[in-house]
Amino acid sequence: MQYDKRFVIRITVTFRPLRRTVIPPFTAKVSKTILNMFSELYRKLSERENSFKPIAVTPLYRGEQALFKTKKDHNLIMLEEGAYYRFSASIVTDEATTVNELISLSNPMVGDVFSSPISIENVKIEVRDFESFGFNKPSAIKISFETPVLLQLPSKKRYMSGRHFLFPIPSLMIGSLIEYWNRHCPARMLVKNAYYLTVYSNYALREADFEITPVTVLYDESRLIRGFVGWVLYDLRVARNTRSLRKILALLDYAQYVGVGRSRAAGFGQIKLKYYY
Repeated sequence: MQYDKRFVIRITVTFRPLRRTVIPPFTAKVSKTILNMFSELYRKLSERENSFKPIAVTPLYRGEQALFKTKKDHNLIMLEEGAYYRFSASIVTDEATTVNELISLSNPMVGDVFSSPISIENVKIEVRDFESFGFNKPSAIKISFETPVLLQLPSKKRYMSGRHFLFPIPSLMIGSLIEYWNRHCPARMLVKNAYYLTVYSNYALREADFEITPVTVLYDESRLIRGFVGWVLYDLRVARNTRSLRKILALLDYAQYVGVGRSRAAGFGQIKLKYYY
């Protein structure tokens, strides 16, 4: 029997600006501008009118630091001439995708990215199929929230807008990931026990230490967005290595590619995991 296959493709682009220039305060706009120039697949998927677009984009990074401006910052964000920057984009797709759809770059010199030409120095492509997500049960796991996370309670009746939390409650993270996973995974891999899994995650992922900071970021000249950054260390030693725990670990592995919470396609909710065995 032949099964449908779905993949997450991550493109990581390293570039150098050839002129010093001012860029938007939330730098994922620069990432999206560059992607629009050489990825037909990204252009097509980003134009979809729905809240679960199969794409996630990071802001720019310089070294290990994600670049975005908070309400407290008074300086402009600049691209420095000759410095190295990188960003990533993850796209959920099927096996019919061609390399030319994913990336078409005949010339490494790209012009007029917020008034600066840039030189594409490196493009790395990583492919994961949904069956590959997950990892062996560690004793602890550290989740670093590198860009502001927008975690929201599900909307209910008169609370239609939901409520945002400024702390990474496991059930909200896992609930958000299940919703995104089920929209894009192969039909045979749907998470069917979603309610149980979200509740169980609060018991399986036990906070041992954390450093979480609420931040208000400038998305553009008129919009301020409130979220949180930082990290949490979760102790998994007492959690049994059950099928439910393995599914939670698979969802967290998936989150390293697609993010967590709202507005992933705009650069929010990007995370990184570190395991301790």
